[in-house]
Amino acid sequence: MKKVAILSLALLPIFGLAQKSKVQTAWRSLNDYEATVKDGKPDVVYLTKAKEAIDLALANEETKNQGKTHAYKARISYAQYQYSLAQELKKLEATTPDKNERAMLAYGNAPLADFEQANDELSKIQELDPKFMETIKEGLTKGTSMLGEDDLKFAMVAQQMKMESGNIASGKYKAKKYDEAADYFYKTGFMNTMLYKVKDTSNFYNACVSAAKAKNNTKIIEYNKKMIDGKIASPYNYESLFNAHIAKGDSTTALEYLRKGRVAFPNDMGLLNNETNQFLAKGKQQEALTNLKTASEKDPNNALFYLVSGNIYDNMANPKDKTTGKDLDKPANFDEMFKNAEDNYSKAVALKPANDLLYNSLYNLGAMYNNYGGYLQTKASNLTIAEAAKKGKEMEAKSQEFYKKAIPHLEQALSVKPDDKATMGALRKLYLLTGNEAKGKEMNEKMKTAK
Repeated sequence: MKKVAILSLALLPIFGLAQKSKVQTAWRSLNDYEATVKDGKPDVVYLTKAKEAIDLALANEETKNQGKTHAYKARISYAQYQYSLAQELKKLEATTPDKNERAMLAYGNAPLADFEQANDELSKIQELDPKFMETIKEGLTKGTSMLGEDDLKFAMVAQQMKMESGNIASGKYKAKKYDEAADYFYKTGFMNTMLYKVKDTSNFYNACVSAAKAKNNTKIIEYNKKMIDGKIASPYNYESLFNAHIAKGDSTTALEYLRKGRVAFPNDMGLLNNETNQFLAKGKQQEALTNLKTASEKDPNNALFYLVSGNIYDNMANPKDKTTGKDLDKPANFDEMFKNAEDNYSKAVALKPANDLLYNSLYNLGAMYNNYGGYLQTKASNLTIAEAAKKGKEMEAKSQEFYKKAIPHLEQALSVKPDDKATMGALRKLYLLTGNEAKGKEMNEKMKTAK
């Protein structure tokens, strides 16, 4: 029994040494492989031996949580990726003469499992041995002369991986593999941040753009949110999150990001316009008008802002029942709302925008005058005999005044869209109402020949 106990105890340190020797075997085999690469004749037998040894070390409790073990695993995995990339480049030599084009295609096509493994090891080392990683970071930023030989090799691999990750991202993007491009642009940004303590806005942004190209809502949300959380956001990130959540049917979260974006970037026109559209969709007219006023102050030559503002004031002056569409009573501040609508439509017309915008501005202004003329005429016809004797002629005259004000604007609208039957019909009716039968007949004939 004592012999068994002594023999069992004697085996423990030998077993521990055996596991540490696996790390040594991996180190020695990796160095041998690197020497063959340097000589221009890479011998993958050494690389395979290094991988087998380091995998055994990573499976053992004593060595699996050591930063150095994972550093060797990162170097070995990266060397495997480099070998695969070199093989891909050789395949392309016969078909792609341009060196840069060949490199991009190789980066786009080479298998990435080993590169992914190497990248995972960097994160693992940061978690297990932050002091070791801090030493590597200092070496990269303050000078590599402070690093030992093995640490220097690891630092160079980490630095090369950062550059390689950017190349892979560009290659995937060129190959229109946007999902993968998004991931690798993000990895590049992450490695830059980790190794050099800089906020790599460019690569994080490219990750967001690639995710949008891939139409991958999950990644759009993930990567744009990371830019916001990392305090490197632009208006684009908030707008992307707004659109992504709208696409998911989650308007609550979408509007929350839109609100945060407006707070962070109060002068951004894209966010302002999106918020205005949401106000309009929800019937928040006053909030929409406030935004449109801000927008027109920032871009006073944009006729759209005046057209939309005019339309809101027009609707406020002439409310309708949402269910039946019937006219409701005019508000107490009708004159003010009508004047605001008139002013904004007129400003839009005065800017002489592109055809559709000009047509809508002219037509809406003409239609508003026409509708008010009709409202006055209806009101006059409903007067009692006593009321009609006092105010009837005045109201009829006022009605005619607005009909006549509508005509030139609708005529201009028709000159912009000569075949528009809606405008022709409105003009024909107005000509007849104002006693111009000749023009009414002329418009009637025109309508018959219109397409």
